[in-house]
Amino acid sequence: MTDTEDFEAQRASNAKAPITSTMMAAPLRVTDILRRAEQIFADQRIVSRLAPGVVETMTFAEAAQAARRLASALAALGVQQGARVATLMWNHANHLVAYYGIPAAGAVLHTLNPRLSPEDLAYIIADAGDDIVIVDEDLLPLWRQVEAHVRPRHVIVNGKPDAAHDIAWSELLAANALADWPEGTFDENTAAAICYTSGTTGRPKGVVYSHRSVVLQAFGTIAPDCFNLSARSVTFTLTPMFHVNAWGLPFAALMAGSVVVLPGPRITPEEILDLIEAERVSIAFGVPTIWTGVIQALSGERSWKLPEGLMLVSGGAAPSPEMFRTFDRHGIYLQTGWGMTETSPIASQTWLLPAHGSLSDEERIKVRASNGLPLPFIEFRIASEDGTVLPWDGSSQGELQCRGPWVTQNYIGHPAPIPATTPDGWLKTGDVAVIRPDGYVQLVDRLKDLIKSGGEWISSVDMENAIAELAGVAEAAVIAVADEKWGERPVALVCPRAGTSLTAREVSTHLQSRYPKWMVPERIEIVSELPKTGTGKLNKLLMRQQLGANG
Repeated sequence: MTDTEDFEAQRASNAKAPITSTMMAAPLRVTDILRRAEQIFADQRIVSRLAPGVVETMTFAEAAQAARRLASALAALGVQQGARVATLMWNHANHLVAYYGIPAAGAVLHTLNPRLSPEDLAYIIADAGDDIVIVDEDLLPLWRQVEAHVRPRHVIVNGKPDAAHDIAWSELLAANALADWPEGTFDENTAAAICYTSGTTGRPKGVVYSHRSVVLQAFGTIAPDCFNLSARSVTFTLTPMFHVNAWGLPFAALMAGSVVVLPGPRITPEEILDLIEAERVSIAFGVPTIWTGVIQALSGERSWKLPEGLMLVSGGAAPSPEMFRTFDRHGIYLQTGWGMTETSPIASQTWLLPAHGSLSDEERIKVRASNGLPLPFIEFRIASEDGTVLPWDGSSQGELQCRGPWVTQNYIGHPAPIPATTPDGWLKTGDVAVIRPDGYVQLVDRLKDLIKSGGEWISSVDMENAIAELAGVAEAAVIAVADEKWGERPVALVCPRAGTSLTAREVSTHLQSRYPKWMVPERIEIVSELPKTGTGKLNKLLMRQQLGANG
């Protein structure tokens, strides 16, 4: 038999045999991002503005060592695998350390939003079952109010504690040796982080991200058509680290080796521009409210030498077309997209395709102001109320639904998870959209009457119920009106009971006792009646039209 005949016989025999992958079963693990950064990008910087004029720098190597000490410290405090460790902290290097030190201890990171009321925070801590909370020193007054309702096992203070039972962050880390980075066999679907929704239709609901979902989204967002991050980037994360993991940037930026700039608490538009100038920021992330303030600063008397090619990414609410035009005039590129807590949150970004090169500036802005194209491995569809999947024709309107490896299928629930999807596995977003034939999504409405102010949701139903608690109220409606600074603001229309007197000040005082100040409407109107639909429901569409005409 010849060699050719031998080879052919072997080929024919092998062709009938099954074949399997020869790739290693290496799990995706969040801590491997900083582990690699410690080895390869050791000298890259994390720049934290802690107060006006106060800036501190930490290297990736120093952050990695602090994270490993935190992991060791949490283990010494008895933190078990899967325990929830919450953070009530601003954007700074120590918070970034916690992002990695907590999962390095086998625990689950749970970021808490300091803009919420003490009661909402207490509910969220109880619902998540948090074991330990790490608190910034300047947030201790808020924490003491939370602590009156719920008491985790330990409180770690980033700064100086004001209670004997609290533990100082610096002393805790100094007292513990470096833990080894986790390695070896691992289920990448293990919980890594928790974020709660803003309570748009009642109580906030918890979404649990896995190590796998976090790492995959980081890969998706560093891509050129998304955030285009690399070791040559300088990333300014104005998006709060307590809100959807700062859009995943604490993971994506370190994966890419990008310098990280963090704003700390309560930064002004002028300080934002100062940091962009001083650190030569290449890309900055924030909600439209932030960028409105930056535009106002740029139009003032001061001037800044901003980096060439500066890119701003906006999310949380839709920036107006005029915002794109204004930044274009300043030589700054604005980009937007779409996402939600349930999508980790980045699901789409609005980049331009080669075919758009022939469009006029205004036509390109129309594309850029849409909600963009889905990221790789994210799928979109729109569906009618009866579940019929609608075509991508640019005119059919339906609920936007999505699925993918970093999209949730459930919310935290007790005793069982709360489903978030359709029967065939698509996340129900509650947003109404159209999808163009080329795949670009455009949100056009909401299924529920929600208000998105400064990137944060306000539930109109909850606020209406709160107003109804006030003596003398017959009916109340809370609707959204456009606002140049905040995107949307709530307006309350209140109808008193017959024979009673009621003032806008009384309604405002009542709401201030139940909501954070930023949620309370500045505009409260006392009206004799509220318009209804033919079926007797409040006609909020007509109310919005009337207020738009009158406001």
